[in-house]
Amino acid sequence: MLYRSLIALMAFLAMVPAAVAAEWEEGTHYQTLSNPVETRSGDQLELAEVFWYGCPSCYRMQPVIEEWQQGKPEDVNLRHVPASLRGDWEPHAKAFYAARELGVLDQVHSELFDALAGERRDLSDLDAIAAFFEDQGAADAETVRDAWASFAVDTAMRRGRQFQQGAKVSGTPTLVVEGKYVISVRGAGNYENMLAIAEHLLEKERTGD
Repeated sequence: MLYRSLIALMAFLAMVPAAVAAEWEEGTHYQTLSNPVETRSGDQLELAEVFWYGCPSCYRMQPVIEEWQQGKPEDVNLRHVPASLRGDWEPHAKAFYAARELGVLDQVHSELFDALAGERRDLSDLDAIAAFFEDQGAADAETVRDAWASFAVDTAMRRGRQFQQGAKVSGTPTLVVEGKYVISVRGAGNYENMLAIAEHLLEKERTGD
């Protein structure tokens, strides 16, 4: 009897509308671009994370975004965009694209965060980064050099810069939803809120509201 009562209660609760979520306000918690930027996620909705490997805030956000990614909706693609807002960030953006080109991003992505934001190691040029890849067992230094100088990496860098400029990214971490909405940690308040706002905006895109 108690078991059937619990089942009935659960069924009733499932029909009760969820508590009203926080009201995320355009202009306060997120910004809407007057000219949307290009997405690169095909038929999926896109959530782009703009980050820098040396950014302490990006480093602290990684466990949050990794947990979110484990349960993310199937119709959403999480796109990583390494920031190149300053000249000294560009080698780290190229490291990301070189790793992706070589198919070893999973082997060095977290490790680059640890080295740059966690340990503040000096990985400021190709020689240091190529040696780092080799130390990680991801690729030998000469292979990294070849990828670094490739047309594919140059093209990715150019597209990344265009995306950041078009989205008016001024700092990291920044989330860009479907090329239209920009979320900063300052506006959102914390990393969890950034993703909650992103989910709200993704649902807005699904329903067309």
